[in-house]
Amino acid sequence: MWKGSMFTKKALTSVTFAAASVLVSIGAVAGERIVVLTADVAEIVVALGRAPEVVGRDRVATQAELAHAKEVGSSRSLNPEPIVRLQPSLVIGSQLAMPEGIWEQLRSMGLKAVKLGARPDGSDYADTIRRVGALLRDDSRAERLASDWQVAMRSTGGPARRILITYEGKTVAGRATPADVLIRAAGGINAAADLDGYKPLDAEAMARLAPDLILVAEHNRAVYGGLAALKQRADIAATPAGKTGRVYEVAVHEFFTINLASPAAVRKLKAMS
Repeated sequence: MWKGSMFTKKALTSVTFAAASVLVSIGAVAGERIVVLTADVAEIVVALGRAPEVVGRDRVATQAELAHAKEVGSSRSLNPEPIVRLQPSLVIGSQLAMPEGIWEQLRSMGLKAVKLGARPDGSDYADTIRRVGALLRDDSRAERLASDWQVAMRSTGGPARRILITYEGKTVAGRATPADVLIRAAGGINAAADLDGYKPLDAEAMARLAPDLILVAEHNRAVYGGLAALKQRADIAATPAGKTGRVYEVAVHEFFTINLASPAAVRKLKAMS
């Protein structure tokens, strides 16, 4: 009887140890349960090879690697309930996540919610990459990604054209905006650099900026009436850009946010200039 008890005790110990090993192994494979609230940060997570750990995403984050993740809504109007429902171990995103109080709401519910990036113009994006790497315990890969991005964003000079980036043909991007960062990286001059942030302008003020190149967010086509109508508008037609036909529609994510694709946006801007 005693021998049987000893055998049973040893067997149970072995089974318990084996079960613990399996659980540790599963935990190592599963990693984090990540919810990414903004597309600019989602790109970083994908680039670091951690897409399988993403359980929730902003609907703008449409990378194929994140197709399995549940949508938690639009980054511009988030609600905590869909996020909490996914039981994430980590919630991350940039200041593009709205409302601003979403972070405190999530923390008050016991979640680890980390807002990344401190500058409204996104010029600290390389630091955001490194911070994501630290949170995911992958500093070395994040450092390589951040360094490569910084090198690609360095201005190599070029024609100092006056460039104007507008949301819908009236609201323009001044200094301390992602558009300003991209224009300077392309070696250009922001025609609205005397303004802070995004400002709506009347027709007279728009004409006075005298841009050589105008870019408008194409998703607002219904607001400005289409590219042909915009080019014919008196204040636009009076500018150097209007006179030479250098008025173009662009995707909002290219020139109104800073992200991993920003070096490509800079190259595109230089080509259009």
